[in-house]
Amino acid sequence: MQYSLPQFVDVEDKIIDFPPLTIKQFLTFVVMGILMLLYWYIFSIGAVFFALTFPTLLIGGTLGFAKFNGRPIILSAPNLLRYYLTPKKRVFMRLGESTAVVKKQEAPAVKDTGVPPQPEIGSRLKRLAYLLDEKSAEEERLLRTGAVSQEWLNKI
Repeated sequence: MQYSLPQFVDVEDKIIDFPPLTIKQFLTFVVMGILMLLYWYIFSIGAVFFALTFPTLLIGGTLGFAKFNGRPIILSAPNLLRYYLTPKKRVFMRLGESTAVVKKQEAPAVKDTGVPPQPEIGSRLKRLAYLLDEKSAEEERLLRTGAVSQEWLNKI
């Protein structure tokens, strides 16, 4: 049995043919027009009216037509506002008193005998790792001292 799946669900319906406006764009422009009528009613035509009208047109046009990551900017506007208005914690800035550098005393050096110290052996895997480390340490010691016969090297 086959079912038809809707495609292109992210495309919004156009409610006005010329210019093609979606419902969100149309409502954005209606709100922008109401704001400009309010400016005209309060300030009449003058410098303050034009000083408020041009930013309103700019913001309304941006919200109506601009796209951010292929989606209308009005969908991303709340997230963008939240990002720019919330305080950021800057980790690289040090606030408060400076810290003093304290030099630790080094522990006395332990003489290397060539054999690793015996750990507390708990599991089989730890025992296997210990045995392999012990064998490799013994091989290195023999190679360093030159007490290795050619026959023994051929076995490896």
